[in-house]
Amino acid sequence: MLTKLRKKAQAGFTLIELMIVVAIIGILAAVAIPAFMKYIKRSKTTEATTHVQKIYLGARTYWMDRNTAEGTIQADSAQFPTNDGTVAGAGVGPTADSGCCAVDGAVEKCAPQAALWDAEPAWKALKFSMDDPHYYAYQYNVTNNAAAGGQGSEFTAIAIGDLDCDTTKSRFSMFGVVNSTYADGPAGSAAISRVEELE
Repeated sequence: MLTKLRKKAQAGFTLIELMIVVAIIGILAAVAIPAFMKYIKRSKTTEATTHVQKIYLGARTYWMDRNTAEGTIQADSAQFPTNDGTVAGAGVGPTADSGCCAVDGAVEKCAPQAALWDAEPAWKALKFSMDDPHYYAYQYNVTNNAAAGGQGSEFTAIAIGDLDCDTTKSRFSMFGVVNSTYADGPAGSAAISRVEELE
């Protein structure tokens, strides 16, 4: 009797039992890995939404700070920041190659460009810079209207990136516009516009 129990204990698992375990692990992996990859991509998009909001708020703050002094309106400065400081000036960007991604084992983040922040005053006016490697390239487009107290002036804060190197780019943006006069300040988009968020 003792010999039979020893033989049974040494027999191990049957082939069917092993196949069932392998099948269960395969099913779990097939479900978990794509969900995990999607979660990783979604976590990376946090960078874009955070920095687009920062550019957006920088432009709105610039407009309000430049146009109010002790409760009075300064009509000569009714504008969003431009690269040369004039009303007719242009915006800036992108801050990096919008196609930077992990190709052939290379670093997947865009390299910071320290010289960019000194060369383009609009980024300073927006109080925005990217000093560390980042996933997205950032851009700021502006159209100022000096007439009618700045009515019609508008700007767009944009982030563009390619997280999986498939040449399909995700785009995040926020838009601001002066609908009436500069006294009312700029109105803006209620939420971030997302195009191909997870590619």
